[in-house]
Amino acid sequence: MRIALNGDLGSGKSTIGKRLAAELDVPFISTGRLFREIGMISNMDALRTNLAAENNAEIDFAVDEKIRELDRTTQDFVIDSRMAWHFVRDATKVFLSTSPETASQRIMSDDSRDSETYASHAEALHALRDRRQSERKRYKKLYGVDIEDIDNYDLVIITDGADVADVVRVILSFAERRADQKFWIPKARLVPMIAAREAGATSSMPLGPGDRFFLRVCIKQNFGFFFGRADDLACAFLYTGGLVPYIDEGRPASLPATRSLMEFAQQKIGRHEIAEWEKLGNVKLDFAACLANNSGHVS
Repeated sequence: MRIALNGDLGSGKSTIGKRLAAELDVPFISTGRLFREIGMISNMDALRTNLAAENNAEIDFAVDEKIRELDRTTQDFVIDSRMAWHFVRDATKVFLSTSPETASQRIMSDDSRDSETYASHAEALHALRDRRQSERKRYKKLYGVDIEDIDNYDLVIITDGADVADVVRVILSFAERRADQKFWIPKARLVPMIAAREAGATSSMPLGPGDRFFLRVCIKQNFGFFFGRADDLACAFLYTGGLVPYIDEGRPASLPATRSLMEFAQQKIGRHEIAEWEKLGNVKLDFAACLANNSGHVS
């Protein structure tokens, strides 16, 4: 059992990795810690650490050799690493995605990150963006790979608004071959673009990872905008756990060419309709916080 975690900054890799390792009773390895220890630069903040590594490839090579050694000597483990998907054989390769806004909020509220302290969310957003650009540049230069290319991974999970237990459950289901859906989104990040009143009677039997079910959405800013049949969305809200599998269909044909999806959704759907879906699906939808102060409407 080998699970290699990568993902956006602040996506919960460490928390989820430790929980997975505890569930499986296997070692948890953080290459971020190895990186700082080998480079002896723990006194630097996270951004300056990455910028320093751009001019010192020996640190990365030393960390990568540690990963290769782990691959040769240890049968089962969970690893939080930018490059384990590239170096570890026979691993379930997982990418955890989170929006910059969620990442900055998590990092600002996490007292354990002594190398990442910021005066404001704006400062955190700016630093996280620069740090991620530094990481992508570094690994592209060293290995000719894009660490954010989802084709490198077996499983992609949006973690904005997700419960750690739900994420762990999906990863274990996939790693143990009880599910094969690649893309997952929290129900809380779904955005209904149709009225709840259009939903008919749905089965009381909830679906789960073993069922052949996907919700077709358009992913923007880690929200899943749904333009399809109301009955399909109602089934998604009945899905076991807090996450649901999806397929990203890209920009919907019904969206005017001159409009952004976020702006279109904010004007098309209102608080009343969101509340109706929340009641039907027994879930709190994150998009409610993005709405203007209107009474609610869906044409």
